[in-house]
Amino acid sequence: MSGGPVRRALAAAAALALFAGCSGGADDGAGDPGGAAGPEPSWSVACEAATTPVEPVGELELPCLGDGAPTAFGVTDGRPLVVVLWASWCGPCIEEAPEVEAFWQAHGDQVDVVGVDSADVRDKGRWFAEDFELSYPSVFDADEAVRIALGVPALPGVAFVAPDGTVADVVNEPGVTAGSLTAAAEAAFGLELS
Repeated sequence: MSGGPVRRALAAAAALALFAGCSGGADDGAGDPGGAAGPEPSWSVACEAATTPVEPVGELELPCLGDGAPTAFGVTDGRPLVVVLWASWCGPCIEEAPEVEAFWQAHGDQVDVVGVDSADVRDKGRWFAEDFELSYPSVFDADEAVRIALGVPALPGVAFVAPDGTVADVVNEPGVTAGSLTAAAEAAFGLELS
């Protein structure tokens, strides 16, 4: 069969590239839009310190991605919380970013959203947030403490956290949309989001 080994090699290379999309981690910082010596991203959304920790995570302080300020991670002021685990190097996270932002824009008056930039380089995460014009806060979790504590095997992932800090649901399948986030949040929190 002509070209068989070449086709198999190309198919194997494509499969490896796809698998590496969200199972890898951050690199040395090369390839960010500003370059190694280029300008820093200007994105900066302040984080609000939590008042109730997320049960499987416990008391955890992470730097705010926007300004680097140490931030207690968890529920704030008894509002339901949607935790979005993402990274700049994660292919499905790129597709989901506008959907999560649309969900936040539509329902941020009823639920909180916090992003967790996981296993990334901080400036790459800030470039990602800037490129997608994310308006919800994110924390920086280089060691993936949140992902591991929530039992999410790989990025992306979304956890729905009740006001008392208990996890009501976890979604660990790529392809979330604003609509699927709305439906999952309504089911997890017993709310009707408008």
